[in-house]
Amino acid sequence: MSRAIWRCVVVVAVCWVLPAYADLQRDIDRLIERAQIPRLRAGVSVVDLSSGRTLAVHDVQDAMIPASNMKLLTTGAALDVLGTEFAFRTRFRIAGDRLIIQGAGDPALGDPAMLALSSPPATSEDLIGAVVRAVKDSGVGTVSEIVIDDRIFDREEIHELWPRDQLDRHYCAPVSGLIFHRNVIDFYISPAAREGDPPLVDIDPAMDWIEGDIVNRARTVASGANKVGVLRDQRENRFTIIGEVRRRSVEPVRKAVHDPQLLWGRLFADRLARAGLTDASGGTASVRLVREDERFDDARDIAVISTPLTDIVRLCNVESINLYAEALLKRMGHEVTQASGSWAGGASAIRLMLAQRLGPSAAGSTMISDGSGMSRANRVSAGTLTAWLASLWHDGELRDVFVGSLPTRGEGTLDNRFRQTPLAHTVRAKSGYINNVYTLSGYLIDEATGNALAFSILLNDVPMGQGWKAKRLHEQIVQACDQWLSEQARELVEAQGG
Repeated sequence: MSRAIWRCVVVVAVCWVLPAYADLQRDIDRLIERAQIPRLRAGVSVVDLSSGRTLAVHDVQDAMIPASNMKLLTTGAALDVLGTEFAFRTRFRIAGDRLIIQGAGDPALGDPAMLALSSPPATSEDLIGAVVRAVKDSGVGTVSEIVIDDRIFDREEIHELWPRDQLDRHYCAPVSGLIFHRNVIDFYISPAAREGDPPLVDIDPAMDWIEGDIVNRARTVASGANKVGVLRDQRENRFTIIGEVRRRSVEPVRKAVHDPQLLWGRLFADRLARAGLTDASGGTASVRLVREDERFDDARDIAVISTPLTDIVRLCNVESINLYAEALLKRMGHEVTQASGSWAGGASAIRLMLAQRLGPSAAGSTMISDGSGMSRANRVSAGTLTAWLASLWHDGELRDVFVGSLPTRGEGTLDNRFRQTPLAHTVRAKSGYINNVYTLSGYLIDEATGNALAFSILLNDVPMGQGWKAKRLHEQIVQACDQWLSEQARELVEAQGG
């Protein structure tokens, strides 16, 4: 074939492709303009994963607050750094008459949602019971002390940039080397028999010493909706129930706990004492944190509880669990530095992965403050996110696990999304929200042809009360991408003569 003919073929091909790009770019620009969101800052990137070509952009390199889209970086990097075969392993060890609980930073230990997925389904009490039986079977007659070995992580359990007025909320649960039950207490609140009386309160896990620190100021009502809340003292595990209760709530009120490691140590000590495993005087074992240089050379494992990384990544992305993401970040920091995992160490691990996969520019322009996106100091561009998504899509070892970890329509945090937005293709995406920030990034997949797009839509400075417009804009942009994919499939069929 001559050079002249070759040039002609290229020109024809370019003329055939460019209008489709132009249409998608024009559609997205119009959608952003017509959204009529005052002062909106929008970063948008759409990439064709088959060709690697960028199809549409809008302020694509602007560093934006990602909210929970930060979890895309955290979970992808965790799979890369730790490996898809990695598992968190919490060890229960006996040394003399001491029980050492060696934390692995496993965010799913004792998590009811994860235990419900086991076969057969289990509860946190089932897990504690299994540990108690293992202690009994070890031949130890008394347990005088429980030592929490939390050195896998540092002891900065609360991020300095998380909202200080929300630290008792479940999404701000402290990040510790030993995590249990998501470091929260679940409050189940039911109406009393008589109107006006305080409602009934049950907590999970059951802890009678905590129940004595619950002040019940709520009341039972005969009509109206439940309006009940739980407040926690910022400095201790003292709780106040407020509001009105008409019926028992299906979902619990979840509150993050203070000083979780000592609390869970006391929980295990209580269950051991109930099983007759007390200290020499017949009392409950004391609980303390490990000393920095402490060694347990004579300790032996009596139980090891393991959670696969892939299960954690899946639940993290589907349900957008902040604690899971933060534990992944700190655990990456530990693997890379071989020191106690920290936010700084985890941020360095993600930057390292960004540099390796996307180059130093992407790493240098991305600000990593935490792993979940709760911090408003995180910054990443839409272009970096789609490049990251493309890199993981083309990684044969990570693709299926990572892409499969993202929720689709009707699932997890996308349960109420795209209900009024018809799509011909599969969407797998991560949504994100903190005040004035609405984000959505992920994949749009043509299951018939295997073609797919990576997209990132980062909306910042969304005024209060305009969130519904931001979500609608997300879905309209994805719908435009969906139509583009359908048009490409039709043109491919026509080009193949059929």
